[in-house]
Amino acid sequence: MGRASVSYTNKDYESLRRELLGRVPQLTDRWTDFNASDLGVVLLELFCGVGDMLAYYLDAQAAEAFLPTARQRQSVLNLCKLINYRLDTPVAATTSLRFSLSAALDADLTIPSGTACRAWLDDGQADFETVEDAIIPRGAVTVQVGARQGIRKNEVFSGTGEPWQKVILSGKAVAQGSLRVRVDGEDWKEVHHFQDSDADSPHFLPETDHLDVTAISFGDGKHGSIPANGATSQVSWLETLGADGNLGPNLVTELLDPVYLNGQRVQLSVTNPVPATGGADRETLDHARRQAPAELRALWKAVTKADYKALAEGYPGVAKAEVLDANDCANIRYYNVHLAIAPSGGGQPSPLLKQELARYLEERKVITVEVILFEPVYRAVQIDAEVFAWPGEDLDLVRSRIESALTDFFAFDQVSFGQSVHFSDIVALLDGTRGVSHVRMYAPQVDVVLGRGEIPVLGEVHLDMRRAG
Repeated sequence: MGRASVSYTNKDYESLRRELLGRVPQLTDRWTDFNASDLGVVLLELFCGVGDMLAYYLDAQAAEAFLPTARQRQSVLNLCKLINYRLDTPVAATTSLRFSLSAALDADLTIPSGTACRAWLDDGQADFETVEDAIIPRGAVTVQVGARQGIRKNEVFSGTGEPWQKVILSGKAVAQGSLRVRVDGEDWKEVHHFQDSDADSPHFLPETDHLDVTAISFGDGKHGSIPANGATSQVSWLETLGADGNLGPNLVTELLDPVYLNGQRVQLSVTNPVPATGGADRETLDHARRQAPAELRALWKAVTKADYKALAEGYPGVAKAEVLDANDCANIRYYNVHLAIAPSGGGQPSPLLKQELARYLEERKVITVEVILFEPVYRAVQIDAEVFAWPGEDLDLVRSRIESALTDFFAFDQVSFGQSVHFSDIVALLDGTRGVSHVRMYAPQVDVVLGRGEIPVLGEVHLDMRRAG
């Protein structure tokens, strides 16, 4: 009896069953009973079930081997690691804090870096710490300084003297870029890899897995220094709220760490005159699939317009970027790149975020280029329409559906720089809402065309609800 060939391109259970049953007459003429209770049918269906399961896992395994199709977070982490791209852990929101005295002092007052302050919210609290020393000069009463959201956490580990030492942190909301490591009182530097580290380089490499567990690795004595046996490694980081740390102005009101002058505690008030923006949860897989190839194409250097956009959008806290203008080197030795950025969650970028991004781009740009950062312009789109609902529909409920649909349409994550709002899209959205018979639009009546530095947002919504018929 010859072996019948079976096409395994049909991988689901039913397809396999039909294929195998169709092959039976080619193998024997004795098998004529295909009742579900027949032993041969039972065995055949068992094989189909096993085949279906194997095909599923083979397809899934193949999909996890490629970045565009990988669905498991650990797979994406591993694939991105091959091109030296690390997914962001939660990003801490940034803002500016204003410290004020009730009366001027006769000496300079230093507010140390790391001074903690707190905002009380309806559903909890959000702590911030200053990123650098702030000085209120003698005779002055206020100073403003950048701050990052999060609570400073500390852990201590003991060195083993072995190569490739690894320590695992207990926290799972480690803010991107907030890690500080001191070994026997010496500051060590965070790196993306040990490729450029020599035997004496005080470097460490953080890695966060799919469960948000962060581990810190040290070198092997050839690529990166080894903490000696018994060496004290002090690790600190910010435990951040991520996107929940984005809050409005004037909410930070409590000074947690006292400030002293000549041994005497000084009474200070604190507030945030600008909103806290740029906070984000851990990087999504969809963002990594887009961003990793973009940064690889740029080779982590800014030369073309696309490079500046890719590097800016890959910086923690930046959600969108757009090159507004880049003159074509009229002066061969010098030209400008105008770059608009919008922080994660929307709003305006904090001075601290702009400062850090400028420093990041400065290290990667062509030496003859000056990068000028701009804030986004949010263009409000007003909606004014007469809405006719089907008889029997609750007008308030239909209105709520329309408002919800408009909110989703103009959500920050769904729009981009320079994205025009088409009149037909608005009409289709309203007309397609459940319970709506038809609409009559008063505003907008034409496409809303936006400039390159503008982002559309939902403005005032006026809906005149009526019944059709």
